[in-house]
Amino acid sequence: MFPSDLKSEFGRVGRSDLSRLPKLLALSASLLAVSPHHALAADDRPQASTNAEQRRTSAKARYEEGVEAYRATRYADAVRLFLEADALSPSAALSYNIARAYEKLSDDAQALRWYRNYLRLDPGAKNAAEVRAYVNALSAALAKLGIQQLTVLTTPPGATVAIDGTPLGVSPLTVELRPGTHSAQVSRRGFADVNGKFTLPEATPIDLSVTLQASPTESAKAPDADRETGRRFGIAPYLTLGAAAVCLGSAGIFEALRRSAQNSARSEQVQLAYEQDIDAMNSRQTTARVFLGVGGVLAATGVTLLVLNTPLTPESRARVAAVPGGATFSLNGSF
Repeated sequence: MFPSDLKSEFGRVGRSDLSRLPKLLALSASLLAVSPHHALAADDRPQASTNAEQRRTSAKARYEEGVEAYRATRYADAVRLFLEADALSPSAALSYNIARAYEKLSDDAQALRWYRNYLRLDPGAKNAAEVRAYVNALSAALAKLGIQQLTVLTTPPGATVAIDGTPLGVSPLTVELRPGTHSAQVSRRGFADVNGKFTLPEATPIDLSVTLQASPTESAKAPDADRETGRRFGIAPYLTLGAAAVCLGSAGIFEALRRSAQNSARSEQVQLAYEQDIDAMNSRQTTARVFLGVGGVLAATGVTLLVLNTPLTPESRARVAAVPGGATFSLNGSF
C-alpha cells in the first residue's frame, strides 16, 4: 500500500472527484510487480523470464521514484520517471499517472494525449466517465488555440508518418494540427505506402488506424537478393570455347598427319605409293585448315560471349510484376 500522505496528496489533485486515483496507483504497482510465472508462458526460456523480471523491477523502481517526485511537487521529474517506467512496462494506470503529472505542468496537449491513451488501453475503466470529461475539457482548451490532436496508429508500428508532405515522426504518433482536411502518407520498408486524406474536427481529437499490407514488389525482390539471378548467355560461352578447343585440337592432329604423309612421300621410291602419299597429305592439310578456321572463329566467339556474359539483375530481366499504387483513404475520424 502507499503511504497515507501520498494518498492525500493525490486526493487533492484533480478537476472533480478523484477518489479512485489511489486505486489506480495501487493497480499500477501491482502490474509492475506481477510474478514472472504469470507474465510468461510455462515453456519460455529462463533467460526471457529473467529479462522480463529485470524490466519489471526497474520499472517499479522508477515508478516509486516518480510517486515521490509527484508528492514533492517535482512534476517534471515525475513525468520523466513515469515515462521511463511506462517504456519498460506499459500499463493503463501509468498512462493515467503521466497525464496527471502533465496536468500539474499545465501541458494540456500531453495531458490529453495520455488520458486518451489510458482510455485506449482500458476503455472499460471504472473512472472512464471522469477521464472522458477531462478529455473534453482539454480538447476544448486546444480548440481555443486553433489546433486539435491527432493520433496515428499503425499495424505493424514503426511506420513513418508524413502530414501534408512533411514527415512528423514514427507511429504510434500523436501531434497537434490545425482543424480541417489534411493529406497523409504512411510508409514502412517492406510494406505498400498508404496515402489519402482525413478531416480533423475542430472540437475533438481523433485516432487514425492504418493496417499496412506487405509490398508485392518487396516479396518478389527478396528471393533475387538471396540467390544468383543467372547470366545473360548462360553456359553458351563455355560450350563455344569447348567446341573451339576440339576444333583446334583436331586441326593439330590433321597437321601432324599431313607432315607424316609428306615425309612418307619424300622417302617413297615407287610412283604409285608416292602419289597416294601426296593425295593423303593434301587431304589432311585441307582438313586441318578447316578445323583451324572453325576453331579460330569459335574461340573468338566464345571469348566475346564470356566477356559479355554479365549477371542478370532483377531490373535487367524481363518480368511482369504488380506495382502497387498507394492505398487511398478519405475518412473522418479513422482510416
